[in-house]
Amino acid sequence: IILQTQIEKHKALVETSAKKCEGLQLHVEMENLHRSSKQAAALHNTVEIRLNRATEETQKLKCELSKMKQMSKMHFEAAKLLSFTEEEFLKALDWGET
Repeated sequence: IILQTQIEKHKALVETSAKKCEGLQLHVEMENLHRSSKQAAALHNTVEIRLNRATEETQKLKCELSKMKQMSKMHFEAAKLLSFTEEEFLKALDWGET
């Protein structure tokens, strides 16, 4: 009877130990998942910041490009007007010589 009682106590201890071990494994797994979640959140924030900066830079460059196109158009129009004026001037010189 004493032997059987000891066997039952050991079985109970084994079951208790197994439950504690399982609980510890779950706890460690939860900590790992929590750490991974924090790392993913930090990475997400970093990527979002970089994306916002790239978007701002893109908008800035689009604005500069638009200004450059406008200036180019103005220079083209001015050159066109100057060429007409030059042609008219040359015609006037030719007209005066004939």
